[in-house]
Amino acid sequence: MVKYASYLGKLIFCFLLLTTVSFANPKYVQISNQKQTEYDQIVIYEFFWYGCPHCFNLEPTMNQIEGDLGKDTVLIKVPVSLRDTWQNHAKAYFTLKQMNLDDDLHDKLFEEIHINSQRLDTKDSLSQFVSNNGYNAKKFEELFDSFGTEIRMNKASRLAKEYQINSVPTLVINGKYMTSGSYVSSYDELVDVVNLLIEKERQN
Repeated sequence: MVKYASYLGKLIFCFLLLTTVSFANPKYVQISNQKQTEYDQIVIYEFFWYGCPHCFNLEPTMNQIEGDLGKDTVLIKVPVSLRDTWQNHAKAYFTLKQMNLDDDLHDKLFEEIHINSQRLDTKDSLSQFVSNNGYNAKKFEELFDSFGTEIRMNKASRLAKEYQINSVPTLVINGKYMTSGSYVSSYDELVDVVNLLIEKERQN
């Protein structure tokens, strides 16, 4: 009986230790009990900034996640302006989105900044980037400062405030769970965590 009690005590200790470690190093955090209501689908919000090297390194993983999504799930990219100097990059994304060029130029813009060391943080340099890739720079410049872009910028800012985004990259799954590369030990693990959270939402 004494040996059994001792063994049981060790099991309880190990359980408590593992539980403590789990909470000390969470793979995600729950930020709300309420899911987002803007979309009928499960939504993965990807908050990013083109000038962020971690966002650039994460993008292939995000492409993998997006490519494997079911019809009930959607990835929404949200460029944020946590500093004034980030605004032109956010405006660039929304301008490319309105021109239906985000699929063609999103990754290329990341690469131009982080591989070719081009800042591309002014309207003129971004317009030249669009032109160099064979697209309508004049149209880009018109949309860059348009009311439609301003509306999208304001919406992105509201989302960032709602989810208390203070660093990038950050992922919010369906308005309820937050995770990022800093929560996990590898990008493969991040894929597993995102899939886990998607499945949790499916069950709900």
